[in-house]
Amino acid sequence: MVLDTGTNAITAHGSAHSHPADTNVPEIGDELAAGRAMVDLAHQLLETAERDIQGMAAPRLITHQTTG
Repeated sequence: MVLDTGTNAITAHGSAHSHPADTNVPEIGDELAAGRAMVDLAHQLLETAERDIQGMAAPRLITHQTTG
């Protein structure tokens, strides 16, 4: 799976393997592989966004939680 954001191309991968004792239903494997690729893509997008935010050198708001 490839996502082209216009400034970046992100490639994600997902796979699925059936157990030899399982019934052969390729559609389920396809769904699992596609879902895993989407999870991989989501993680890569979040990592890219974090790097972009850090690259902007924007000050971070730090909040302190008081206990008591």
